[in-house]
Amino acid sequence: MPPIVQKASRVLVVDDDEMLNYLFCSFLNSKGLQTVTAHSLGSAKVVLQTESEIDLILLDYQLGDGVGMDLLIPESMVGYMSNPPVIMISANEEPQFLEQCFLGGVDDYIIKPVNLSLLALKVEALIKSVGMQRLIKTQNDELERFKAESEREEQIAKFTYEYLLRQNSYEYEGVDVWLKSFAAFSGDMMLVKKSPSGNLYFILADATGHGLSAAITIMPVVTIFNSMVSKGFHVQKIVTEINRKLVTDTPADRFVAAILIEINPFRREFNIWNGGMPPALWIHKGAILHEFHSAHMAMGILDETQFDASVTTIDLPEEGFIFAYSDGLTEQENAKQEPYSIDRVIEVIKAQPDNLLEALSNNLLQYADTTNYSDDISVCMIRPALVFEDLSDSIVSPKPGGLSSATDDKFEWSVKLSGRQLENCEMPPLCNHFLQQIGVDQQVCQKIFAVIAEMVSNAIDHGVLGLSSGIKENPDGFIQYFYKREERLKTLTNDDFVKLSITWAPEKTGGRFVLEVEDSGSGYSNIQGEDETNTKRSGRGNQLIRKLSESVEIIAPGNKIRATIK
Repeated sequence: MPPIVQKASRVLVVDDDEMLNYLFCSFLNSKGLQTVTAHSLGSAKVVLQTESEIDLILLDYQLGDGVGMDLLIPESMVGYMSNPPVIMISANEEPQFLEQCFLGGVDDYIIKPVNLSLLALKVEALIKSVGMQRLIKTQNDELERFKAESEREEQIAKFTYEYLLRQNSYEYEGVDVWLKSFAAFSGDMMLVKKSPSGNLYFILADATGHGLSAAITIMPVVTIFNSMVSKGFHVQKIVTEINRKLVTDTPADRFVAAILIEINPFRREFNIWNGGMPPALWIHKGAILHEFHSAHMAMGILDETQFDASVTTIDLPEEGFIFAYSDGLTEQENAKQEPYSIDRVIEVIKAQPDNLLEALSNNLLQYADTTNYSDDISVCMIRPALVFEDLSDSIVSPKPGGLSSATDDKFEWSVKLSGRQLENCEMPPLCNHFLQQIGVDQQVCQKIFAVIAEMVSNAIDHGVLGLSSGIKENPDGFIQYFYKREERLKTLTNDDFVKLSITWAPEKTGGRFVLEVEDSGSGYSNIQGEDETNTKRSGRGNQLIRKLSESVEIIAPGNKIRATIK
C-alpha cells in the first residue's frame, strides 16, 4: 500500500497591492503552503464560491473595490462552499476598530507593516485549529453514520429475536410470567409448551451478561427447546442437546443457567433440572413445600462426557404452584446497596396476595426506588391444576374421526433399533412424526404417544437393561435409577434391540390401532391390575397403558406387549 501523502493547506491571499500579494504568496509557499491569489474583493468572492478547499484567508482591509469586512457579511457569504478562518491585515490598531473586526468574523489580526515570522505563526496556529475542527467534524459524521447503522442492525436483530420468541412461545391457563429487561434485549427467557404426550415442559433461562450478546446466546436454547418438546423428547435429552449446542457454537465465556421442568399429569410426576439458577419453589397457602436447588453446572460449560443431565423427580402435589425466578430479582440493590434477597421474596409469598407477581413487582419497585434495574428480572408461576384442567378426559376419550379420509386403508409402520441406537435415538418422537404426517388427529396422536412412550420405556429399562422399578422407592431413588440406566446403556451390543410396530385396521365404526413393542430381554411381569393404587412411584407407566388402551396383552415369555387403541 503506497504511503498516505499529507495534502498541503491552501491559503487565499486577498490584497490589491500586487507586489505585497506576491510577497505573501512566496513566503507562504516557502512554508509548504499552497496559495490562491485575489487582487480585489470581487475576485475573492468568485474564488470562495468556486473553491471548496480554502483553509485560510489572508485578507487586506483596504481594497480597491471595498473593504475586507465586506467579504464576511452574510449576504456575501451566500453560496460559499467553505467557511475558512480569516486573518485581517491593516495599519489601523485602534481597539474599537479591532473589536469590530473580531465581531464581524475575523479570527486574528496582524498590523502593517507585516512581520512575516509572526504571520507564519498565526497562519500555522489557525490552520492547525481548522484541521482539528475538520477532523472532529469528520469523526462526528462517522460516529453518526456508525450510530445510525448500529441502530438499524439492532432493530433488525431485535425484530428477529422477538419474532423467534413469539413463534416459539405459547400461552397456557395457569402459567403467569413477569419479565423486566435490563436493556432492549433480554438475557432472560421463559418458554412453556406441551409435548405430544400432553406433558407440560417449562424452561426459565438466564444467559451470561446483558443485552444483545446475552440474547444471541439464548436463541439456540429457544429453538432446541421448542423443537425437541414438539417431538416428545425427555428433559434429559433436551438439556443434553442444549448444552452440546452451547459448548460447540458459542464463545467459551458464554453460558446459560436454566431451570427445566416436566410435569406428567397422568403419572402424577414432577421432574426438574436446575443448572446454576436460584432454587425453584413449590408453594401452597404461602408455605414452601419443596425447594429445588441447583444441582448442576450451567449449560455451555462442560462437554457431554462431564455434563450431568439427571433430574429430580417427586410426586406431583395435589395443590399449590411452582415459583421460579432469576437472580436479577433477589440481587437488585436499593440506595444503600443492599440486595432485595430471597427473604423479602418469601415475605411477599407468605402474605398470600391475590396477584403474587404484581405484589412482587410493586414491592421491588418500592425497595429499589427505581425501575432501572441492574439486571434482567424474570419471575414465573405455574399452577398445574389449571394447566391440566380437563386434559385427562380428553386424552382418555378423544373425539371421533381421528384419521382423515386419506387413511381409510390399512397400513403398518415399524422401526427396530439395536445397540447404542437405543441410547441415541428415541422411538416415540419418530412414531409421532409419522402419525402427524399421515393426518392422524392431534388428540389421537397424543394418546398413542403416551402409550408408546411407556411401552418403549419399559422395554428398554426393564427388558433390555434389566432395571428394577423398585429402585425408585429408595431415598434419592430416581437419581440412582438414572445413573444405573446411563451405565448400562454404555454396555449395549447389537444383540440388544427394541422393535416397535403400529398397525391401523379400519372398521365400519372407525377403526383401531394395534401397538406392539418387543425387546431382546428375558421378559417382564404382567401389567398391574386395575386395583393397583397410585401410591408407589414404580408401576405408574403400566397403569397409564391400561387406562388409555382398549386391551393390553403380554406375549410369552414377557418380552412383547400388544395394546389396542380405538
